[in-house]
Amino acid sequence: MIGGYMGEILRVNLTTGAISQEKLKEDLARELVGGVGTAARILYDEVPPWVAPLDPANRLIFSTGPVTGTIAPTAGRHTVVAKSPLTGYFGDANAGGFWGAELKFAGYDMIVVTGRSDSPVYLWVHNDQAEIKDATSYWGMNAREADRAIRRDLGEMKVRVADIGQAGENLIRYAAIMNDEANRAAARCGLGAVMGFMNLKAVAVSGNKTVPIADEDRFRKVVSKVRQLMRSDKDVKSLGKGGTPDYFLTGWELGDVPAYNWSRGDFGGPGDPYVEKIAYPGGYEEILSGRRACFNCPIGCRRVSTVKNGRYAIEDGVEGPEYETQAALGSNCGVSDIKAIAKANDLCNLYGIDTISAGSTIAFAMECYEKGIINKEWTGGIDMKFGNDHAMIEIIDMIAFRRGFGNTLAEGSRRAAAIIGRDSYRYTIQVKGMDIAMHDPRAFQAGGPHYACSPTGGRHTEANPILFFEATGRPRPDLGYPRRLDRFSTKGKGRVAKIMEDWWAFIAAAGWCLFADFAAAYGVKNFREAYNALTGFNYTTADVMKAGERIYNLKKAFNMRHGCSREEDTLPERLLKEKTKAGAVVKLEKTLPQYFEARGWDPRTSKPTKTKLLELGLRDIAEDLWP
Repeated sequence: MIGGYMGEILRVNLTTGAISQEKLKEDLARELVGGVGTAARILYDEVPPWVAPLDPANRLIFSTGPVTGTIAPTAGRHTVVAKSPLTGYFGDANAGGFWGAELKFAGYDMIVVTGRSDSPVYLWVHNDQAEIKDATSYWGMNAREADRAIRRDLGEMKVRVADIGQAGENLIRYAAIMNDEANRAAARCGLGAVMGFMNLKAVAVSGNKTVPIADEDRFRKVVSKVRQLMRSDKDVKSLGKGGTPDYFLTGWELGDVPAYNWSRGDFGGPGDPYVEKIAYPGGYEEILSGRRACFNCPIGCRRVSTVKNGRYAIEDGVEGPEYETQAALGSNCGVSDIKAIAKANDLCNLYGIDTISAGSTIAFAMECYEKGIINKEWTGGIDMKFGNDHAMIEIIDMIAFRRGFGNTLAEGSRRAAAIIGRDSYRYTIQVKGMDIAMHDPRAFQAGGPHYACSPTGGRHTEANPILFFEATGRPRPDLGYPRRLDRFSTKGKGRVAKIMEDWWAFIAAAGWCLFADFAAAYGVKNFREAYNALTGFNYTTADVMKAGERIYNLKKAFNMRHGCSREEDTLPERLLKEKTKAGAVVKLEKTLPQYFEARGWDPRTSKPTKTKLLELGLRDIAEDLWP
């Protein structure tokens, strides 16, 4: 088998209890890299349009890339893929930690789960062996309790567990799949609800196999060079010291951080008095007690928090909040108590809830409350004004267990607006049902077409041009942009979005953390050389970008086949018409045509053209979309 791949896919049918293995096809690996790429092909082939997300015929795919589990820096990622309960379209969620590497050590590149068990079960995978085990005693536990209990009962604390909490069990549409004792999350798209629907509480993995390497000497030389360069990289040092919360102050000055449901350019009034309370450095230092790293990562961006006393006390040694949570459950909800944000973050981790969608949905409800669209009769007596941290924490509990008004908010902001009515939809900040990440595209014009057209909704992990091309970080001559661009200019921004989407699609599919791309030590050349030495392939830069483009178009094709339309490739009205701190609006009417042209997508339907699909070697998909 080629290097980097274990060469095996584990198949599990929870309805029949059947477990089988199949060989990973080499052409699948060559064309779609691994991870989300190979999983996307399986999802497209095996889940037809009439299959609903919460349906036994859906697929829940745990996937790794060829780099996962190797000595390459940041090689600890895995991706979960399924049809999304939140959007109804392609869903994927990427997670760090140690679970993905351990799946490789157990002998598998991916696990494909289908069907539905009659009672709660978990999957135990260890060194080429797999069995379905009873999980009745773990059902109802939060994700951290279940992780610890499963490892204890197996008698192997080295085991790595990916599991759901009560949110997944109760089919919350933005439920996450947690790992590393509920400190890491495959959070977006609501794939924890798919797991809950299947009555699959957890997947526990353990093994002692090694990942094969095509050219070990060459691979070690590239890795050694990158590690040496990373030791002196200022961006690596900064990310390790401050983690993602270190971006909050910078992002705030750029107008990139949302506040009060994306409606205001201040945080706490004139002078932004609340910013310092939750920023790092600043108020965040009150809770910061340490840092951790994922598998084989020299960056160590994971934050360890401590709140020992009071109503917001949390267990020692838990992690977060990261920047996205800091903004989603902080400034976007008007909450300025960092301890309350840490508590809300930990509750989301315990229950298994995506903090971005949770914060966005709560912020939406808070604005509806302040505008009189809903009242205490709706909320069950809770005063849901912006800044009420007690209310925010109480409503997270209600969401996880679908109690009262929490049952409405558990559906996500788009569906909640359909239930509430009365013009509430205009206050949902989502694309295709997915609440957008905490980077405001009014602050960088390349973010507009990316958020509008991303197959999984407004995702910062599929492209984030503000961090390279348009405002912060370094220019990207290796991607064709030797100078930083004017972030408010619309010139060429559709192409910028497309290039970064393709590039990050390759990185994620290979199994690297996206933060590796923040280090000048890697760059396109070293990523490519490491990938080639590992796999034995001979990818050029053009091949790398073509692979990313192929993955992105495959995800888009899934959406078009499952009913997505050109009308959904847009942004919330607020981002197109209302200015905030950045002093601009998203000029989508200028950047979207550029994007469609750069992508080779039909501007009338937004479908990838037949010519583009044939160019990418996706002939069967071209025939599906253009019969």
